[in-house]
Amino acid sequence: MKNILEETNYPKTLDFEAKQGGFNVLNTPDNLYKTPEQFWNEYNKPFLDKAIERGDDIVLATKPEMKYLRKEQTGAITGFGSEMQYLESKGYIYNSITNKMIKK
Repeated sequence: MKNILEETNYPKTLDFEAKQGGFNVLNTPDNLYKTPEQFWNEYNKPFLDKAIERGDDIVLATKPEMKYLRKEQTGAITGFGSEMQYLESKGYIYNSITNKMIKK
């Protein structure tokens, strides 16, 4: 994600609406992150909910491999793992050919 944000010069924003002819990335100002749970509830989940409402396909910057879904040392779910679980609970499935989460 870091490379994508840098290459596209994507702005820090709280605008979760569709970008005509573009794409949406969750890239909030850094100072908004306090704890994983707080960030999930206040920013990450609402961002995903907007995409789900629109019926967006969600292009993944990372392949959903176990090493990215769970922390190796503890087995605790990562932020990316939480996103994947949430999307699956909302009827999305992973398409490994396109590397997208798509609505069933």
